[in-house]
Amino acid sequence: MPPILLNNSFDKAIVTYMRLANIRHAVKRGIFHAVAGLFVILVLYFLPYITFVVTLAIVTGIFLSFELVRLRIDAINKWFISWFGFLMRDEEKNKLTGSSYSLLGFLITVLAFDRDIAILAILFVSLGDPVATVVGIWKGRIVLWGRSIEGNIACFVVCLTMGLLATKILDNLTFPMIVIGAIFATVFQAVPQKVNDNLTIPIGSALAMLVTKIIT
Repeated sequence: MPPILLNNSFDKAIVTYMRLANIRHAVKRGIFHAVAGLFVILVLYFLPYITFVVTLAIVTGIFLSFELVRLRIDAINKWFISWFGFLMRDEEKNKLTGSSYSLLGFLITVLAFDRDIAILAILFVSLGDPVATVVGIWKGRIVLWGRSIEGNIACFVVCLTMGLLATKILDNLTFPMIVIGAIFATVFQAVPQKVNDNLTIPIGSALAMLVTKIIT
């Protein structure tokens, strides 16, 4: 019996350590994506639209080009991982990073929708998605489609809160648009997809808000 208890204690310690390591990693990624998203929103809010779109398109093109180069040249990839590996998931070391999909998502959303809807959709993916990941790792117990219900609830609460706060600054948002947008952002975050959710969350939630605006 004593050896079994010792093994159980050791296993629990390993599980706890791994969980804490995953939480720390998720928090680092979440902070990075939140800061990047908020920076994009501030620039979009204050810069002239054309200037912002051209700048974002150039930045997106440069970053995507670099990503494609690093995935083909091992030395560049190793250099990139040595600097930014602490923010990357394991699969991103040999595939496009989430940042590439974020930039594409931001660009498409800004081009396809009006400024206020685009700002809120970018807020959803920049804050709601990372919070869902952190809460899911930290408190997730009930799993659906590979994502925790607790994380999904956290995502919806954050998105809804951000939407309500955004109405203090943005004029073209209504309560139904915010609620529907928050719901769709949560759904796109929760449902398994072949496409990265950094791309689908802003576009999907923005489209849902636009349709709600038209029919209400």
